[in-house]
Amino acid sequence: MRSLKINKIFIHGWSFSSKIWEGFKNVPDSYFLELPFHGDNREYADNNIIEKFSDQLCEKINSSNKETALIGWSLGASVSMLTALKKPEKLKKLILIGFSPKFMDKNLGHNPVFVKAFMMALKTDFQDTVYNFRKTAVGNPYKNIPLPEKEGSINLLREFIKLDLTERLGDIEIPVFLIHGKKDRIINYQASIYANEKIKNSHLILTQSHHAPFLEDKTLITNLL
Repeated sequence: MRSLKINKIFIHGWSFSSKIWEGFKNVPDSYFLELPFHGDNREYADNNIIEKFSDQLCEKINSSNKETALIGWSLGASVSMLTALKKPEKLKKLILIGFSPKFMDKNLGHNPVFVKAFMMALKTDFQDTVYNFRKTAVGNPYKNIPLPEKEGSINLLREFIKLDLTERLGDIEIPVFLIHGKKDRIINYQASIYANEKIKNSHLILTQSHHAPFLEDKTLITNLL
C-alpha cells in the first residue's frame, strides 16, 4: 500500500551529494540528507563517523511526529541498515539501492585488491579519481556535484570498507526493499541477493542497470513509497 503521509529520508552514496536525488524533490514530506564531509555537511568529527551519523539519524526519526521510510543508496544504504538495527520506533520501511552488507568482499561488495588500489589513487589524485569513480558508478562524472572534503570523505570511506553487517541482517524486522542493477560495477548485485535471503521481510528488485537504477527509472522508488 502506498503512503505519502510518512516522512521519506533520502541518503546519497559516497562522493555524490543530495543533488543526485533531483528527480525526487517533488515527493511530499521528503528530506535529503548530506553524508558527512559531503555537500554542506562539512563540520564533522573524523572518527566514528558512520556511527555518529546513524545516531543523529535515529534522533531525527524519533523526534518526528510521523512514521519514516529511509531511502539509502550505496554507502547511504549501509547507513540506513545500521540505523534500522538500532530500531528507532518510528522507522517503518527501508528502501536500499546498491546495498552491500560487507563492501570489502568480492561477492558481497567489491574486490579487495581493487579497493586498496582505489584508496591509494584517492591520495594521489583525489579529483580525477572521484570523477572516474562517479563515471564507473553511473556513467557520468557529475562534475556539477561538488567534490566532498578530501580527508574527511576518505576517512568515511575507510569506515565503510571496514563495516560488516552480514551477521546482523536477520535482526531486521521492518519491510526492506532491495533494488540492485545487474550491471553495477561498484557493488556486486549478489550482495542484494544475499541480503534478501537473510532479511525476514525483504523484497528483491533486480534491474538491467548500473549502480544507481533510480537515475534511469525513478518509479523503482516512488512505487514503493
